[in-house]
Amino acid sequence: MLTGRDTLLGSSRRSRQVKSSKFPIQQSQAQYSCRHKVVQATERAATVNALFVSSVQDADPESSTLSHLKQTQDHDSASLLHKIPIDNLTGSNSGSQLTDPSEEPTSTTSPQQIEPMTHLKQELHAKGTLNLIYWGPQERMLRVWTPPGFSATDLPCPLGWPVLYLNDGQNLFDDKLSFSGCSWRAAEAASELITNGILPPFIIVGMDHSGKTRSLDYTPYKPGTGPGGFRKDAADWPGGGVDAYLDKVEQEVMPFVREKYGAASDPQLIAFGGSSFGGICTLMACIRRPGLFSAALIESPSLWLAEEKILSGDVADFEGVWPQRIFIGMGGREYSGIRKKEPGQEVFDSRLTGYVATLETALLAQGVKQEGLMTILEPEATHTESAWMNRLPHALSFLLSPWWNVLATHGKQHHLYCTVPRRLKAGQAASILVNKSRSSSLSAAQCLKLIAGYNGWSEKVEVTMTNLPHSATGGQEGWCAAHLTVPADAHELCFALSDDKGEIWDSNGGSNFYIRISQQPPGVSKRPMPPLDPRSRSTSSSAPASSHQTLEEVAKRHTGQLYFSYPERMAAGQPAMMYMNRRNSEPFRECHNIKIHYGFNNWELGTQVANVTPTSLWRSEWADWWGVHINVPEKVEDMHFCFTDDQGNWDSNFGNNYAVSISTSKSDSEATPSVRMRSVATEEALDHAGGKLHVLNLAKRDSGDKISDRNAKWTEEKVVRVWTPPGYTREGGPKGGWPVLYMNDAQNKFECWLAHQGVSWRVGYTAAGLIAAGDVPPFVIVGIDNPGPMRSLNYLPYAPGSGVGGFRGDAARWPGGGVEQYMQRVIQEIMPMVTDKYNLATDPARVAFGGGSFGGVNALYASLHYSHVFGTVLAESPSLWIADGRFLEDMWSHNGMLPERIFMGCGTREYSATRDHERDDVDALLLHYYQEAARALEAKGMNSGNGRLRFLIEEGAGHHELAWQWRLTGALKFLLGPWKEELY
Repeated sequence: MLTGRDTLLGSSRRSRQVKSSKFPIQQSQAQYSCRHKVVQATERAATVNALFVSSVQDADPESSTLSHLKQTQDHDSASLLHKIPIDNLTGSNSGSQLTDPSEEPTSTTSPQQIEPMTHLKQELHAKGTLNLIYWGPQERMLRVWTPPGFSATDLPCPLGWPVLYLNDGQNLFDDKLSFSGCSWRAAEAASELITNGILPPFIIVGMDHSGKTRSLDYTPYKPGTGPGGFRKDAADWPGGGVDAYLDKVEQEVMPFVREKYGAASDPQLIAFGGSSFGGICTLMACIRRPGLFSAALIESPSLWLAEEKILSGDVADFEGVWPQRIFIGMGGREYSGIRKKEPGQEVFDSRLTGYVATLETALLAQGVKQEGLMTILEPEATHTESAWMNRLPHALSFLLSPWWNVLATHGKQHHLYCTVPRRLKAGQAASILVNKSRSSSLSAAQCLKLIAGYNGWSEKVEVTMTNLPHSATGGQEGWCAAHLTVPADAHELCFALSDDKGEIWDSNGGSNFYIRISQQPPGVSKRPMPPLDPRSRSTSSSAPASSHQTLEEVAKRHTGQLYFSYPERMAAGQPAMMYMNRRNSEPFRECHNIKIHYGFNNWELGTQVANVTPTSLWRSEWADWWGVHINVPEKVEDMHFCFTDDQGNWDSNFGNNYAVSISTSKSDSEATPSVRMRSVATEEALDHAGGKLHVLNLAKRDSGDKISDRNAKWTEEKVVRVWTPPGYTREGGPKGGWPVLYMNDAQNKFECWLAHQGVSWRVGYTAAGLIAAGDVPPFVIVGIDNPGPMRSLNYLPYAPGSGVGGFRGDAARWPGGGVEQYMQRVIQEIMPMVTDKYNLATDPARVAFGGGSFGGVNALYASLHYSHVFGTVLAESPSLWIADGRFLEDMWSHNGMLPERIFMGCGTREYSATRDHERDDVDALLLHYYQEAARALEAKGMNSGNGRLRFLIEEGAGHHELAWQWRLTGALKFLLGPWKEELY
């Protein structure tokens, strides 16, 4: 990395030689320009037409303006090219503007059909994404490059994404569109610096020049011919419009990029730059817009214009504050390198480098710090994009490295570590920054090592950390960084720190440090779909694919379970696959001869035995999926099955067998129906706890499957209660939607008159108080009413039974086992409805789930199987006595993902406090169950030391809403308090 002030403006100055790729031209610039334009106007026409047409075709097909434009193309495709001038798309007007602007092609037709800031096209570029946006002024474009792993809602820090704005957008990204045939290759430079950990991820915004009025936009005065008249070609070029242009940048471009891409508005994370006249524009932005950005990239500035008035007037008279960092680049053959040899060229070359020396002296005299200014002169470099391309990595490294300090330490000065991006993403590069001065054991260490493990230490890595220079940390001592590439299948990272010899450690008191990793969003396949039949690719198309998730994503979601089918809803008369996870079957973990016994309609039809064989699905320490092809007969409603081998071993669900329901649909589209979210029949809004309580009476369920709907008559959800906080508006939520807490048993959550025992959780009042105190950010609560007598069926994975010793004889005949169907209805039918209606978050980091008693068991079930949906879980007094403690066995055997945080609360008199007789033995048994559940979670890496588990035992408390109300304040602080850092 280059630092400091590197110049070569005389024999006494230090020099920094940077390899230059000179762009040779052997004729005069005017001759070259004319010949170049004649050739390029024809050669590029097809390219530009294809670019623009594809931009329209890739845009939103529902846009009325774009639809009209498509029709225009269909009727008169020959004229479409003239809707936007060729050179405004291709950048054939040079960044250096050495030609007569009157030679530019003009357009008499304005693309009025396209609204300003319309997104036209998106494509992968330099490991990131390049977006083409119609800007509007002079019919030009914005070209926005976003880095790998970019998300407009998942910001790297509270201030937003760092952003670099550059002039002459046509010349930045694509060699074919650049005037000289060589672009800046800005995205490639940025991507490499980001990947190597030299710079944090940032956005680049390229702003197209306007063609013939380019000099008007970029300069404060008419250029004129320069001292001695050596630039007679520029005599009639317009100028003086730089303030109007900067107004457009500040008032149109920057707000759009902030709104659309989450770019920062804080000058600390904004840089601005350009070359030639674009460099003059950058210099004038420093003077006319002080404080708008903190870093300026000035390449080959045309300081000759207006008889050197910028140096003698604007710069000399400026009394404001310059940006914290300024990079100035210049070549030694800026003039002669692009012209046919003629007398006096060396004089002008020397004059141009002299201008830079004068500018540098003035900047230092006006308070720019030596370490904040870098000047590079390449003796053989010319006035071309290739020269600016070569210097760009050095410029960016120097200008933007302080962004590390802003991202890493904003609000984290007193933390031991932080990450960039703020939330690590599977399959993406990441950096972990550690402030060793905050470590009690490692503060004196010269060098640190990071010892990390993904997914419960199943994949271990060790990285020697790099000490960050003071220039990158704002002078703060002790920051060091480790740069990683997160595996595509990672969902969590645990790590500890040591000195370079491995003798002194900081392992968070033995709990290790924990970082949650965001998984790739549903619908994006990480690798090609495995064949349907694991033995043959010839049957890979015999079953329809899910319209919502790929097979591999479905498999990962079911990692903690024994089996799943694909499609997830098997259809009568259609082929399907049944997948079985050997890791979750005790008899068959090491067995290589597994068979499935299955039959339909409660074993009355089609009983068969088939071999279960290995598949190519994702494997890990806890996932080993084997599969079998199933031909589902016509007119069947269910399939019962169990697993066995040749040695007499069985896995038959403890004698109950396993069962899945089957859709009676015959078509492929109905075999994997698009989920129909529930609709609202009536709605009532009540004032409640300073906000609003919306009571939604749901219309009858219509899944498209009459049998399923009939069976769900007594179990389906009928009422949803949504509490919105004070000041809530649908549009006023944070990026990514309002954080949300989903809760079971909504009848008992808000209003005491409706609650089971006359006392509610008062969750709305508790939430309002915490929000007002600043303990948690504003969030929405969605309560789902239970179905009354069928509550146990919906909430429990097994029939409850009467408990060990029969102490719950009243529950002996209560139903159970419908929890998966309930969760699917919640996730696929109710959550999409309320998410759309109230603009709620879907990122698991901002979604919580909770309940008490049977609802607490349901919450723990969600923590085992749906942590990809709910990032935090509240389980109050979960009824772990059900099925003689069998759910505890599930918790111990679970090897998959778990939420970021779980709160579990209980009392010491869970049985006796609500009965007219004492049973100390039962109270002790129930407490033992809770403690065993906490131990199971701790064994999986969740504990109080890493901030993931809080287990609270309340002395004397019983099994009722009042106890849960008492504990709710602490539970929500623990679970939802970290949301404050999620909401930027």
